[in-house]
Amino acid sequence: MRQHALRFCCNLTSAYDASELANHKPPAFPPPGGFFVSIDQDGKPLSRYIDDFWRFDVYGFCGFNFGNQSLTPENNELLKQLIFLHLYHMPLFPGKLRSLSSKFKLFSKLCKIADSHNITIDQLYRCPQLVNDVITTFSPQQQGSLIGALNALLRAEDILGWKIADTAFIEQLSKLQIPYIEIQNAYIPPRIWISLIKSTEQVMDEFERHQNAFTNVWTWIVEAYKHNIGSNFTQKSPFIDPLRQTDNSNNPSREPRRVYPGGAKAFFEDFGIAGLLKRWVGYVPNKKHELHALSAYASLVRDCAFTFILAHSIQRRAEGLSLRSDCFQIDKDPTLGNVALLVGETTKTDPDSDARWVVPVSVERAVKILNHLSRIRLNTTFQAIPKEIQSNPYLMTGSIECWRAGTSGLKLSQWDLGKVVKNNPMVFEVAEFTITEEDYKIAYQLTPLLKEKPWFKVGGIWSFNTHQLRRTLAVNLFTSKVPDQVIQWMMKHKTLQQSYYYGRNYTRQRINDNATQIVVTERYRTVVRNLVEITENSLRNTVYATSKNLISADVLKLIKENEHKKLESLVKKGQVIARPTLLGFCMTNTCEYGGVESAVHCAGVDGKGPCKDAVFDKRNGNKLKSLQKSNADELKKLPKNSPRHTKLKHENEAIEVYFHATS
Repeated sequence: MRQHALRFCCNLTSAYDASELANHKPPAFPPPGGFFVSIDQDGKPLSRYIDDFWRFDVYGFCGFNFGNQSLTPENNELLKQLIFLHLYHMPLFPGKLRSLSSKFKLFSKLCKIADSHNITIDQLYRCPQLVNDVITTFSPQQQGSLIGALNALLRAEDILGWKIADTAFIEQLSKLQIPYIEIQNAYIPPRIWISLIKSTEQVMDEFERHQNAFTNVWTWIVEAYKHNIGSNFTQKSPFIDPLRQTDNSNNPSREPRRVYPGGAKAFFEDFGIAGLLKRWVGYVPNKKHELHALSAYASLVRDCAFTFILAHSIQRRAEGLSLRSDCFQIDKDPTLGNVALLVGETTKTDPDSDARWVVPVSVERAVKILNHLSRIRLNTTFQAIPKEIQSNPYLMTGSIECWRAGTSGLKLSQWDLGKVVKNNPMVFEVAEFTITEEDYKIAYQLTPLLKEKPWFKVGGIWSFNTHQLRRTLAVNLFTSKVPDQVIQWMMKHKTLQQSYYYGRNYTRQRINDNATQIVVTERYRTVVRNLVEITENSLRNTVYATSKNLISADVLKLIKENEHKKLESLVKKGQVIARPTLLGFCMTNTCEYGGVESAVHCAGVDGKGPCKDAVFDKRNGNKLKSLQKSNADELKKLPKNSPRHTKLKHENEAIEVYFHATS
């Protein structure tokens, strides 16, 4: 048995000290049969290495069933070694225990191939004639995963002590590999798109008509809960056993428990929202879950308003989820009239903490509805609310009301359009989303590979996902002749190629020229705002990388005199620019290094000194500290002098230059 510094890689979120658990560190590799690979919920040893089923319930995963694979004992043992090594060797661990299930399936298939040829899996590479059998056993999508897994195992051969495939075998697999083309997010056909939007508008319309009644209901229930909890009554709900008299003999000064005679059924009817709840969430009076319908309705209205925003803003889901209550702004333009904007944060490919998205003015109502729902939910919870969220809450607030047993947070981190549509058939009627021949034709033209999806057929039900909204808007922008670079700005992409990918195969749909002009103008105004920001905060928040002012005297004069129209004209001509970067801003139109994903060139770590066009923004400090720490953690796990190690090392050196310059 070989000695190695292996340890269990999956963290257990509990009070247990991982180093004290039975499965923490094996004495050798492979471990003795009695070594425990998992524990139960009490921290006690559970599954042994010799067992046919390794259970990992306490880690949120069912486990690995070796006994169910019908392998020979020799290949079963080698399969166990493979999975054990992935569990205990950090470079092979995928980050989540559940993610190892795909590797388990890959290696099990390989073992079955080896069994069918009366060999063990470690002899596979010595039989080059089996290359074709191996590659054709896997789907095109799995083939890439297989080759990646085999390459990773080669780098761990000194620990494993054997290999499945050598370099020559892997090269042969690569030659026979069928290219896998991922199915792009679908373009939503116009009829289905309109049906989706109309459904959300109907929900918002009815909510606005009943908003006062809904708010009164919510407020009354909250006050009743606060009173009953504050008076230490066992039963907090005002609707359960409302006729039961409370014994106040031990505390005669205590006010009676607050209840509503007739219970929730009478309450909702008296306050005028019983029909509303029945129409949209199928409310049926139920003493045990009397308030479930109210929370479900609030979440439905929230989800419909959020769908409306994403359907009109081309934002990514994460960008929409980060919107705050003050995100909607109106810019009054003498030529274009009122230009509606959403202001928020984008961090994926073109980082900007103050990004703008041009939207229709109608988006304001959705923002107002979300703002209202967020604030009444914050007033309902007994959680501690940070001041900055109290004053400016996230629009997408979870179900944090005091009558809910579980809570989903002051800010939602996950949201799925497909689940929203599927779980609310009373709003999104199946008939409206049944694919017609015309729907099929349009969607197929824009996304040909969509035909591989089993649901995509005439008579099938359209299967939504959130990113389809972004793809559909991108296609509409391209077909409306909006300039490519403006679409790139709207989508917050680093390169035009990323935007072209979204717009490929576009053939139809057109938005009006006024909308196009609004989008183009707002892109120019973003640059003007950046220029003003750099100038007005040159002493407090921004630092020129080479200590040299990069803005000409003429431009500074225009900024000082608030001549923003003239500045816009210079931006249109490409004479001035200020693009957001990782460290702050870049004052040149084009740069081969970009500055968005890497700060190395901007800070001069590449040996050429700080870039003459770079401006460092002190407000980027917190994000850069987090990035620096993340890089440092990853560096500890990487082999020195590897390309990734070198990149991250230089990145952190660049961040050090930034902090030195801005300190």
